Amino acid sequence: MGERLPSLPALRVFEAAGRLLSFTRAAAELNVTQAAVSHQIRALEQQLGQPLFRRSTRRLELTAAGRLLLPAAASAFSTLERAVAELGRARAMLGITTSPFFGARWLAPRLARFAGRHPDIDVSVRHTQAVLDLAAEGLDLAIRSGRGYWPGVEAELLVPMDLVPAAAPAVAARLGPDARTAIAGATLLHNETREEWADWLRVAGLDPHLSEQGPVFDDEHVLVEAAQSGQGVALVAPGVVAKEFEAGALVEVADLAIESCGYYLVYRPGGLDVPKLAAFRDFLMAEAGRGAPPPRRAWGKNVLPPGAKML
Repeated sequence: MGERLPSLPALRVFEAAGRLLSFTRAAAELNVTQAAVSHQIRALEQQLGQPLFRRSTRRLELTAAGRLLLPAAASAFSTLERAVAELGRARAMLGITTSPFFGARWLAPRLARFAGRHPDIDVSVRHTQAVLDLAAEGLDLAIRSGRGYWPGVEAELLVPMDLVPAAAPAVAARLGPDARTAIAGATLLHNETREEWADWLRVAGLDPHLSEQGPVFDDEHVLVEAAQSGQGVALVAPGVVAKEFEAGALVEVADLAIESCGYYLVYRPGGLDVPKLAAFRDFLMAEAGRGAPPPRRAWGKNVLPPGAKML
């Protein structure tokens, strides 16, 4: 066993007094009395068995032992201060997860505004299609697509995903004024499955079996790019591809939307008690123009509301 280390308060007092070469200034810096500084230095010298300062009426000097100890004490406290600062930054780090498509199209363009309003909160975004367990992954919040029912979490609708048929302007022009009917002869672009187009065709009064043709994309980025490049007609959520609509790269080709799932803010019960999460939630809701609706209550494990499906 090595020598027992002196107390941290005594070393802190010594570091300040040695750096400033003044008990008076050390007391002022540490917000204690000069008598308290003298007491701590005497106790430290007694424990070490040797003097650390040479005192005179006009000046204070370090002894050889003091000169040896001071840089070590200063380095130790500097290391501690950096570690504590890192812990503080970690507490202010907000860990979230979302899909690559939503992260790139909707979330990323808004993060700079959040940083400007909350410079004390850093955001770490993990992009994945998987539904992650927030507690197990150490995450604060998720943005998930679905119907809003996941066991054991709170979910609030952020961006609805009503789907409309959209295409490049040239493709829309070829469809003509009766685009709803003309879509039956267009190339349909699918996102992972053909079910959404089957639903749209059914609502439009067209043959849902027409959805059995056309390429299928497992990446929404590629689906949107294919539509923009004139390869066919895709079902898209206007709130997520607003940039493409505003730029004229995509246009809505028929005035019929179908209800789909939505993008939801998901967090553990009581999550809004954490200031950084509450600040981020309020910011995103304001960005989405959804105000502050009450959170959807958490449904118990394996218990879903009537008519809901497990996602």
